[in-house]
Amino acid sequence: MVDADDLEQLAKLLTDKRQLAEQYYKRACQLVGQAQATPLAAMLRWAGDTATELGNRAAIVRAAEKGGDPFGALSTFGLTTAVGTISGDDKIRLRKDLKKVISDNAASTPEQRVQAIRKFFGKLTAAERSWLAIEQPDVVGRLDGAPATVRYAANRLLIERALTHEQKDLAALKATDPKSPQVTLLEKRVARMTEFLQPRVTGDGRSVPRQFLLFDPAGDGRVAEVFGDLAKAEHVAVMVPGITNRLDNYHDIARDATLLLRDPETKRDLPESAVITWLGYDTPEFGDSVLPAKAEAGAPALHSFRAGLEAAKGAKFALFAHSYGTLLSSKALQEGTPFDSVVFMGSPGLGPTIKSAADLKLKPGTQVFAMRAPGDWVSYTEAHGKDPAEMADIRRLATGRSSGHSEYYMQKNTGLNNLQTILTGDGCVQTFMGSPKLDDEQFGAANVRVLVKELQSRVPQWKAGALATAFEPIIRGAINGSTDVPTLIALTTTTLADSGLGGYFAPQDIAQIVGKSLTEAGPDQR
Repeated sequence: MVDADDLEQLAKLLTDKRQLAEQYYKRACQLVGQAQATPLAAMLRWAGDTATELGNRAAIVRAAEKGGDPFGALSTFGLTTAVGTISGDDKIRLRKDLKKVISDNAASTPEQRVQAIRKFFGKLTAAERSWLAIEQPDVVGRLDGAPATVRYAANRLLIERALTHEQKDLAALKATDPKSPQVTLLEKRVARMTEFLQPRVTGDGRSVPRQFLLFDPAGDGRVAEVFGDLAKAEHVAVMVPGITNRLDNYHDIARDATLLLRDPETKRDLPESAVITWLGYDTPEFGDSVLPAKAEAGAPALHSFRAGLEAAKGAKFALFAHSYGTLLSSKALQEGTPFDSVVFMGSPGLGPTIKSAADLKLKPGTQVFAMRAPGDWVSYTEAHGKDPAEMADIRRLATGRSSGHSEYYMQKNTGLNNLQTILTGDGCVQTFMGSPKLDDEQFGAANVRVLVKELQSRVPQWKAGALATAFEPIIRGAINGSTDVPTLIALTTTTLADSGLGGYFAPQDIAQIVGKSLTEAGPDQR
């Protein structure tokens, strides 16, 4: 029922007439004195305030047409909602200038680009920053170098709009095809976005809005969330997850971040600390996890994201990378992405050329650690090179009761204690004290490495993804007891046939590969 054009026209009329009214007020003061002219001054104030309010209401109408609650998003993070003061000419200028600063620095280094973005926002008024957040949230929300609170507001608005859109899609799908597997996926995505709009309860019982530096629902979804007060944090950890992490199962990453930030003794959030979950790349599924393409594509994004982070002066930044995220992190570190400490967990390798921490060419003083829990078959494969837990110049940390690939953040456990010690710099880490021999750690682990490499060598590169999907049951068979030749041959034959890859392997080939994996791991169990 409200027309934004009419509101803006009324605001313009009041603003235009103000100059004439001011002339009348000045003349009245000369003729009858200031005391007698006071009612005119009150009218001038009313005209100015009303023009601003009409502009704000027009902005509300325009933003509401796109969905979400833009002014609620701004106020949630303490930003001004007085965007009605932005004139039409100012809006044109802001759009043009933002586009130009991004375009002009597209080929710059991440640090140069971030510095240019910071300089741009530093010159804006509070109202201009707020207007850009709700006018172009899809640009500002992911813009490294933009103020964190501005990005928080922009991404909250994007979440609200995406949630409304996917709720409609879900309702339509349930009405037309209720048995579609997409129903379950959409239900999970809707549940996650609904959670994003609910407050996070801190360790001391306070409810605070959730803070996102990135939100993109396209495809599997991309998310970066801040736990804690980043502006005041002296210790910051950036978590980079690996395979099969998506928007629909993001609550698992958020749970790990909460555990990492929570003091095990006081149950409060660790003081002067913040944790950031960075799901800022297209994570692979099992099928393409043996290919480096997604790590190569994601590494520049991590570099840019880190360049855009601002915490307390002198803050220390830690990188906690898991699974395929270790490969991406390795490539980002080689680009010069700065971190004070790095932990690789459950790594399939850091790249074929990385044989030691020295190959990463980190800045002097960078601490590098690795974890490998017993039964972590992803590490055993060395699908992307040498496991960092086996590198002589990397300190391997104890993982306590953790086992398999996904328990590195287990609460009340040595592994999590080690991560918190590295985050805060308070205390001593507990290093791994077991045997360096893989088969002493997990029976069949050394055989897995040979088996995977032999299978990979027999299929074309474009089939490597399909082969990776078949790895897990074969690997689990190798490390969980199916170690006699006939049983493992039968399991491998069946799995390859089910995956459509049986045609690449004659029966004698499979027998040869399995036999080699069981007998030729080598005297050092590698």
